[in-house]
Amino acid sequence: MSEESIRISVVGTGKMGYFHARLLSRLGYLDSIVDTSPDIARTVGKQFKRPWFSNLQSMVEERSPNGIIISVPTKDHLSAATEAIQSVPDLKALLLEKPVAPSVKEAIELKSKMKTTVHIIVGHIEVYNPVVTRIREVLNKNIIGTPRSILFQRRGAVTEQRISSIGDVYEDIGVHDFDIALRLFLRGNLKLFSTAVTLNDIANSSIIVLSSEEEECIATFLISREFAGKLRTIDIEGSKASLCANLLTQILELRSLEIARGEKDVSAISIPFSNGEQIKVYGEPLLLEIWNLVDCIRGRATPIVSIDDGINVLKVVEAARKSIETGSVVSIKI
Repeated sequence: MSEESIRISVVGTGKMGYFHARLLSRLGYLDSIVDTSPDIARTVGKQFKRPWFSNLQSMVEERSPNGIIISVPTKDHLSAATEAIQSVPDLKALLLEKPVAPSVKEAIELKSKMKTTVHIIVGHIEVYNPVVTRIREVLNKNIIGTPRSILFQRRGAVTEQRISSIGDVYEDIGVHDFDIALRLFLRGNLKLFSTAVTLNDIANSSIIVLSSEEEECIATFLISREFAGKLRTIDIEGSKASLCANLLTQILELRSLEIARGEKDVSAISIPFSNGEQIKVYGEPLLLEIWNLVDCIRGRATPIVSIDDGINVLKVVEAARKSIETGSVVSIKI
């Protein structure tokens, strides 16, 4: 498939939809804009000099995209994705912003409507961060030993007015770290406990503890929208070393546990890096996500974040909410 034949339509041009449209325009892949607000559709369409429509059906009557990005409110994901799959004849791949659906039930229903000819990618964009790729490489090489405890921090602030539209911290920002934890550290029978501070009756800051049933590995998540700053870090405590990763600066640091305990001299390090050595990686997650979409359209790749990944993450989201409601530990099977 040639470069010119990549045609991607963006459905919903809020914050993330606009970012997608802007990047696709620069790459030359933007086919059209769809937004239920005609004024917004017109404004964005004119800005990027592409056709604009107020609904998907009108777009399909005039355009023939082979890729679609859906960035509408979560409550409309099932209906929008279903319509796209059923009505866009040339569709090869669909990128659905996170979370995949409002509930596990709706996500499973969406999966049942999938066509074997259409790839569905879920927008857990942090998975595409090269920091996550490097963490996987370090784990696979057994550089830090067996992971025992992982601390995820994703903290920032949003205006109170936005809270009702973007949902609680679990579906809004927690999904990113939940996916990384399930992808790299925890699978099978898991236990979860959560506590939260609410704003307007919506969890706005929360601590979640997710562990294996035997508690051989524990992941703690501190997710908040009440932090005056911006923090996205993953600290991994292994049996041989610690790995501290900053997803914003894209810097990782390895620290020997034996040296920290005073059991070994700095000159006798048991890992193939200097103690405290920093590793800098480079990459734009949004661009890498788009490349995955493009490669799926071309038939050269499969989704890095599949609908099954989206469903597993929603299991954690729902378990966190249930733990808040019951004040007890909730069991999950991934």
